[in-house]
Amino acid sequence: MTKQQLRKQFLEKRQALEADTWQENSQAICQNFFNYFDLGGIKKLHIFLPILKQNEINTRLIIQQVFQNSPEITLVTSKSDFKTSRMESYQLDADTKIVENRWGIPEPVAAVKCPDDTIDMILMPLLCFDKQGYRVGYGKGFYDRFLQQRCRTDIIKIGLSQFDPVNEIDDVNEYDVKLNYCVTNDRVWRY
Repeated sequence: MTKQQLRKQFLEKRQALEADTWQENSQAICQNFFNYFDLGGIKKLHIFLPILKQNEINTRLIIQQVFQNSPEITLVTSKSDFKTSRMESYQLDADTKIVENRWGIPEPVAAVKCPDDTIDMILMPLLCFDKQGYRVGYGKGFYDRFLQQRCRTDIIKIGLSQFDPVNEIDDVNEYDVKLNYCVTNDRVWRY
């Protein structure tokens, strides 16, 4: 299937999730993330803030655990500029004010900018992924551009998914950035 077909299918699938299932998935993904990854060498972790009304994985669970158990890690999140199709990174602290932009995306306000080339690991949203490690997002290419143009080549790229992978995305191209891992509610896929 193409990205457009998969995007439509998985948006509908995600929207159909019951609240209890969504919460259980988020908790299982959070637990699998911490069980699988040793964060000992990670200094900066980039994490997306969830669009809860879109049933995105509740990364606030991961954020809370990092704040509580790994205060040496600096959390980083982003703001999206839809005019330039670029993301800017900002430090995320426990007291960072978060507001939704006009597209409903939660973003930090008056936060400290973070140099993109200092980020060690990134947790990325996705609608689905395939068995080769490619992801389908919302279709604007923000994360692919961010990873190709702004980040170090050795950044650890991790997707978070409530669904198992599809066999293959038919229209992967040279601009698509492959994941290193994808965490689901029952396992971690490694590429």
